[in-house]
Amino acid sequence: MEGILFDGDLDREYSPSSVAPNFGAIVASYASGSKDTLQRVPFARLSYGERDEEYVLLFAPQSQRESQPRSLLVFFHGGYWQELSAYDACFPADALVARDIAYAAVNYTLAPHAPVEVIVAQCCNAVNMLAQRFPATRIVLAGSSAGAHLAAMLMSVYWRTFGMAKAPFSGAVLISGIYDLRPLVTTYVNKALALDVGRAQQLSPMFRPAVSTCDTIVCWGEHETSAFKRQSRGYADYLGQAGARVSAYEVPEKNHFDILFDLTNPESRLGSDTLKLLGGNHEYA
Repeated sequence: MEGILFDGDLDREYSPSSVAPNFGAIVASYASGSKDTLQRVPFARLSYGERDEEYVLLFAPQSQRESQPRSLLVFFHGGYWQELSAYDACFPADALVARDIAYAAVNYTLAPHAPVEVIVAQCCNAVNMLAQRFPATRIVLAGSSAGAHLAAMLMSVYWRTFGMAKAPFSGAVLISGIYDLRPLVTTYVNKALALDVGRAQQLSPMFRPAVSTCDTIVCWGEHETSAFKRQSRGYADYLGQAGARVSAYEVPEKNHFDILFDLTNPESRLGSDTLKLLGGNHEYA
């Protein structure tokens, strides 16, 4: 990974909308698509903590609602840790439930109401709750943008602190993520996060041990800023050097926002690769 400073204006480099002029309509479609899914597909709201924001929206195939799902995709939404919610991240469930795969959208407290450290802990607790509830289920983590950072952070957790011999997940899908938080310290993003360089480094997967070197997809859109592309390539290299099997690639014609529609679309490379991870077939590299 390159150093903390990049050429050009950091605010622009870390503003994905600067190269995605239609981002507002895309984000609005997250909400509308998720609303349709919530009306169409039965779901359960499961609490994993005491705060109102600590819940998971779980979508399970009808045949598996009273049993262990075969596979479960656990998704962490983006929004720079300060926007959106699990209710904006339900639309990927349709394609999975139709294939007898469960889907869980994780909600967490948004900054500035919680620091990033607390948000990471909440995501750990959510996955721990799901793993305890479904001990026989194959779990794959996924996240977009800040959600990819959260999924990557969970790959650096020593899960024995939760009483587990190993991580409860067997794969990860990291989409357009940020893995070195240090450049954010001097940008507009940090107004809500209040990070200093030391905390930013501690909260960067790039500078934490890759404890769970599971099979991982690291991808980004063609229409991303150079900073986001460098971040993804750098973290993919880091995981590979740590011993993980990594498939890293750029998704043509997609930007930071609309790339998410490929996550569970079997006609796309990303969707096909995700389904292979969930099904136990790792021939996706």
